[in-house]
Amino acid sequence: MITGLNTDIEYHGKTYHVQTEDSGQKNPTILTILFQSGEILSSRRTSYADIVKAENLPAILKELMNEQHKKMIEDLQAGRFSQESGPSGPKPVAGGPPAAVRAPDDRPSSASGGKKSLDDMILDYLAAREEHKKP
Repeated sequence: MITGLNTDIEYHGKTYHVQTEDSGQKNPTILTILFQSGEILSSRRTSYADIVKAENLPAILKELMNEQHKKMIEDLQAGRFSQESGPSGPKPVAGGPPAAVRAPDDRPSSASGGKKSLDDMILDYLAAREEHKKP
């Protein structure tokens, strides 16, 4: 299990907290949660079950966690979460309940934002590893 990441972000006069953690190899999931005043505004889960036996798993996990953490912060700073509170509090701009978990298929692809998705990063790593093994 890798040590988690915690970042406080000031955005439009409010303090947000982004927390990313590794659930460990028995539950190989990276979880990132965006909080504001103790409320969960958004969360993302990424399974790494397919690479749990990777040779350099701690380094890969650290990179994946950093990328997912950074992406949540970028989404906040890009205004992807509304700043208005209604009866149920702040809501993601795209709709859905504040604590909705994005499925991996819902993540933006590298083509849409110019940044690599976690899946793309994993595939690149695995391809590079296989290339390195060739004589």
